[in-house]
Amino acid sequence: MSADKTGSLDTSLVAAAAAAVAVLCASASFAGVLADARWLPPALVTVLIVVGAGALGRHLGWPTVGAVAAQLASLLITQTVLFAGSSAVLGVLPGPAAFVELSRLLGGTGELIRTGVPPVPADPPLQALVCLGLGVVALLVDLIAVSIGTPAVTGLVLLCVFAIPASLADRMLPWWSFALGGAGYALLLAAGGHHRRWRRYEEPDRVAYALFGRTTAVVAGTAGVIAVLAGSVFTGVGTEGRLPGSVPEEFGGTDGIGLQPFTSLRGQLNRDRVVELFRVRGLQQDSYLRAMTLRKFDPRTGWQLDGLTQGVDAGAPLPLPEGTTIGRGRPERIEVQPIGYRDPWLPVFGTPVSVTGMGRHWRYDPAAGIVFTQTNQETRPYTQQVIVPDPSPDELRRARGPMPIDPAYVDASGISPQVAQLAQQLTADAPTEFDKAVAVNRYFTDPANGFRYDLSTAPSTGQDALSDFLFRGKRGFCEQYASSMAVLLRSVGIPSRVAVGFTAGYQDGTEQVITTEDAHAWVEAYFPGWGWQTFDPTPLSDGRTALPQFLDTALHPPQAAAPVPGQPLPAPQPGAPVPPAAGVPADQPDVRDVPEQRREPADRGWSVTLLVLVVLLACAGAATPLAVREIRRGQRLQAITEGREGAASTAWREVLDEFRDRGDRPRPTDTARQLADRLVADHELDATGADAVKNLVAAVEREWYAPASQPDGTLAETVKTITASLRESAPLDLRSRLFPRSALPPWRS
Repeated sequence: MSADKTGSLDTSLVAAAAAAVAVLCASASFAGVLADARWLPPALVTVLIVVGAGALGRHLGWPTVGAVAAQLASLLITQTVLFAGSSAVLGVLPGPAAFVELSRLLGGTGELIRTGVPPVPADPPLQALVCLGLGVVALLVDLIAVSIGTPAVTGLVLLCVFAIPASLADRMLPWWSFALGGAGYALLLAAGGHHRRWRRYEEPDRVAYALFGRTTAVVAGTAGVIAVLAGSVFTGVGTEGRLPGSVPEEFGGTDGIGLQPFTSLRGQLNRDRVVELFRVRGLQQDSYLRAMTLRKFDPRTGWQLDGLTQGVDAGAPLPLPEGTTIGRGRPERIEVQPIGYRDPWLPVFGTPVSVTGMGRHWRYDPAAGIVFTQTNQETRPYTQQVIVPDPSPDELRRARGPMPIDPAYVDASGISPQVAQLAQQLTADAPTEFDKAVAVNRYFTDPANGFRYDLSTAPSTGQDALSDFLFRGKRGFCEQYASSMAVLLRSVGIPSRVAVGFTAGYQDGTEQVITTEDAHAWVEAYFPGWGWQTFDPTPLSDGRTALPQFLDTALHPPQAAAPVPGQPLPAPQPGAPVPPAAGVPADQPDVRDVPEQRREPADRGWSVTLLVLVVLLACAGAATPLAVREIRRGQRLQAITEGREGAASTAWREVLDEFRDRGDRPRPTDTARQLADRLVADHELDATGADAVKNLVAAVEREWYAPASQPDGTLAETVKTITASLRESAPLDLRSRLFPRSALPPWRS
């Protein structure tokens, strides 16, 4: 800090320094979403330069608008030097090439936001975005706290700094970031609060006592405790206190046949680029990794998670799934290391026997086959002991007996007669439940029936989406196929549900790598004794389908020897492909080829969050002038009521601001009496208001020219009388009330 010739401190620099410290303390919240501290040095430089430019402008006597312009210019130059120096003019000044480089860098942050799972590396694009944001915040805090002199209002701006990382982080931000933020805000309040009672230059001892004395320490400690408690409540909500999967309707599916919780996997199911989610060791044969199962079908909203119970402790030995009595299969020990996956669902292979290493508070629902948590916690590496069932087609054909499962799994209410008729047609020649399921599965995967995998569904015809897909569009991705097959199975009385998770990924040395491209949905059908078995109707041709052996054998039976000429052909097998749908040529080529980039429905949660934050920031910015005016008025009235030093001058500034709000601009050449007479005449104050103005002018002149005189105890009442008279004779319009002129832009009193 600088001092004058007598060794005193410039109090405006003290307030500016406190503003910089408050912003830097608030920026500590980014430690919760950025994996390293590479962003901190450029952020420190940016904040100090922006605040320093404002202090320099005030020192040189520039108007507030000029100081703000200097701060914006310094922010732009700093961004150019830090992130586009090689393209800058003379290495410093921003030119066209520098703007292109900065635009490219900042444009890359969108991809990082879409694909990154916090904490993410502080790569240059994120560094540039953080520095730009903190630079703008530093400018606003410096303007409000120092130029306008109302540091309490800066809490709105600093809160926005915390809001962004808190909305992106899956768990609570570091507790010390809240403590630092509270301490920085308390220091800013102390500097700004004393600023009005300080002279332009003050003794260092008095400044130090005000900033670091007992009162400030108590305020800082209290603010820190409140901030930590608030952070633990608001950023620790997650799925606490409710079962996961009870997602709101805005996460709905695709017009009646979508999967509502598909987007509840926090965007893991779809990214614009491939993101690694898991590394798996010990998987002996490709198999699907199940995250959740959906049992409720609503023709209007699609498949939903329903009936999930509290289950049992997932850390204990796990029981067989509900309705399963045959535990035969291939035992496997599988290690799963989550890389970019954060969710309350713990994906498992096959029939889990035990799951370890994932931490506490995980539950297992034997009915749904789901491992989940009700607390907000990180997904840690875990080990599964599983059984991979290996029934043969004949064993599933012979599966008979009671079905000790929830009747909801055969609920076919609301399904259109046309869909039910198709299900009956497809399974008419199938003698067993297994053959019926195979026939329905084959209907979608046989190219002769016209279905193809596509990134989008066909345009709606106005009827229900399920009928659109089955009878007209016949194109879509795994969501549509799994949904449709499960509905068709229920139409013929076969218990079914939709499973959501991942295919087995690709081989990388001794590990399987599962990425966002492996997100998938399939069908599970129930067979007495054997439990839930996997079927997959999606006609993928990229090699990632992992059909169980029984289904692969049933769909692709061994080829018989070529028939001898003259001998009759064998009769068609049960469940053989049905003829093509009406209007589909019999020689239609195989259109199952999938696009090069396979995508599931996009998760736009990040864009919704960003939109909400932008709206909140815009509302906060719009409310700032009104908040500044009200806080300033409250501080002045309190000082007047308590009879503090300079109370008459404070009252005079408050009255002048009332006139400024009504469009008046005092001329520098006016004396207090001349100004008062003109204002009374211009606004046609009544006699009571005019007398109150004259009394206030007299009190001001006594304070200015006879400081030893007794303070006037009626000042507060005088100000209220003047204000009431003004509001009667010259009421403010709505715009002037919301954006008072005395606070936008600020005037020096």
